Amino acid sequence: MVDMNTLTAASSIPEKVDWLAKRYWKFSRDERLLESLKGLFVLDESGELTKEPVRDPLTKETAGLMVLAPSGSGKTALLMRTIRATKVLSEAEDGRPGNTMFVTVPAEATIKSLAELIAQRAGYGGMSSKIRAHEAWAVARHRLRLAGISLLIIDEAHHLVRPGPGRDVPGAVQSLKHLLQGDAAVAVILVGVSKLREAVMSDEETDRRFKKFFLPPIKEGSLDVDHFQRCVEWTAGLLGLKLAARDRLPERVLFAEHGELGRSVKLCKDIMELALRFRRETVSLAEAEQHYEGRYGPREMSPFAPGNWDAVKAELETSRWGR
Repeated sequence: MVDMNTLTAASSIPEKVDWLAKRYWKFSRDERLLESLKGLFVLDESGELTKEPVRDPLTKETAGLMVLAPSGSGKTALLMRTIRATKVLSEAEDGRPGNTMFVTVPAEATIKSLAELIAQRAGYGGMSSKIRAHEAWAVARHRLRLAGISLLIIDEAHHLVRPGPGRDVPGAVQSLKHLLQGDAAVAVILVGVSKLREAVMSDEETDRRFKKFFLPPIKEGSLDVDHFQRCVEWTAGLLGLKLAARDRLPERVLFAEHGELGRSVKLCKDIMELALRFRRETVSLAEAEQHYEGRYGPREMSPFAPGNWDAVKAELETSRWGR
């Protein structure tokens, strides 16, 4: 998780802030995702990934995976870290060749514009404005094959299945299924919120081709909660920041973000960064509360209110805080 040699007592505040922003905290879901990823690729004799997608011996279809969680849960960071930690998968980016392509779907994208974006990322020039969606996808799939892409990751995929005038949700779902079919098929990971699953479930054939990987909130009393606390304390120590044990900051953060790991990590980092920028030696609950209110708005009482955490938590739960 942390390279102990990247920070020294002489490290400047900007260096510490940059170091903090780049830290990745690994949890049990990292290993779970890697196991799911192995379901998309042929494994070698040691059980390790190869770059060859699994194909059904009868239909020659590849496999798909859906990574589902609320916004801000850390889906993208988790996926990118997992891909980069493998030995055989490499991201194609900025003209650099690789066998994995990340594509983020813009909010207003159509299934046709996504095909154009994929083709462009795979080295194809501008398509004719008169091209039809299925023709654009034929080009995109061909270009993926020429570029040597074996894994396509479509982030924010729920934007493709938004209903509305001029939008073709069934057509979008069918296009996602077609990525797994034919000689140009690739392994596909769709990343999005629950609406993505709801739309894909409307087509049984597509739904069964995509296994589901959920990122639920971490539960109180779980090993991940203990690990989260250790990550916070270890990181603060490396940054030269003190955490008052009586404040129980990690528990307050998890409560504030309802156990959503991505949001909790981000909030903890923001609070520590604030302490660094203000040249504090100790992370302050008051500044944590100020930052939290700056993000979510003021309220009568927050998880960062002063006092014994058990008492604060009990009062928040009694008031049905956050519901």
